[in-house]
Amino acid sequence: MLRTGAAGIYFRMDRRNDVFYQTGVDSGKGTSHAERIDIVIGSGRRGQSYLYWRNGLLFELPVSYLTGIGRWINSPGYPDGQIDFGRLIVPRCLECHSTSFTLRTDRGAVRYSRPYVLGLSCEKCHGDARAHVSYQSAHPADTAGKYILNPARFSRDRQVDNCALCHSGERDPRRPPFSYRPGEKLDDYLVRPSAQDVPIPDVHGNQVELLRRSRCFRARPDLSCSTCHDVHQPQRDLGWFAQKCLACHETHQHPMADQLGERLIGWCIDCHMPNRKSKALEINTPTQRVALRFRAHAIGIYPEAAAAVLKSHGVEPPR
Repeated sequence: MLRTGAAGIYFRMDRRNDVFYQTGVDSGKGTSHAERIDIVIGSGRRGQSYLYWRNGLLFELPVSYLTGIGRWINSPGYPDGQIDFGRLIVPRCLECHSTSFTLRTDRGAVRYSRPYVLGLSCEKCHGDARAHVSYQSAHPADTAGKYILNPARFSRDRQVDNCALCHSGERDPRRPPFSYRPGEKLDDYLVRPSAQDVPIPDVHGNQVELLRRSRCFRARPDLSCSTCHDVHQPQRDLGWFAQKCLACHETHQHPMADQLGERLIGWCIDCHMPNRKSKALEINTPTQRVALRFRAHAIGIYPEAAAAVLKSHGVEPPR
């Protein structure tokens, strides 16, 4: 159950005949509104949000689950204390939170329909598997693997575009959602932000542009997202990422190398890519607004963040 800051208004998570529902209740008025949980968005590592179908459209349910605190919360975009089930999920949201959705036009309005593929499958980065199977079935002697692509063979710009489809923030479309294919130029599909726009350092902000502005990225023509990330497996060990830093940087060059020694290696990421408060995602609770934190991909020098890391390990920062 999620209790809100408004008297008598709360949400229940119900199970009826093996089907899950969210129900908003206004006990003061004696009214309630329930919708079925049809689709789950999110891996659950940070949390999950839930969607329901109505007239060929998808809407966000008003209650999400936040794993870190183990609690039901108001879904992002929903104010506390209101029974509202009307937040429409636009195609651009689904483009990042699913592999594919079938879009159709009904009387001038876009609707969703089956088939659709939830989660992020191999096709998101490697191309259309159905086209590949169809072609290879008709041309069994062709071993080139047509329609299946290896992003490692793309130029750096196209490799980064593959990631930027979902990690470059909100961008206006040039072409229909789900029309981008790996290896193509993303700016042909989404309007690139102006040079004056400052990207927001969170997962709903422009992490790719933050990386592009980093000195590390500008100094190494071969550095891309996949230099540090292996998208085929979960990666949580900051020490492993720090080893990537050491491909270019020597610990003895650090101004505190003599004082810290090998301890430097474990702190590279927290000092030079600190967790920052999100400006795009806020959670409204009955008592406060909670900002989520995400790893900033603007690799650089952050004196305040570094000082906090040193102090947390009992080391006095230099003055």
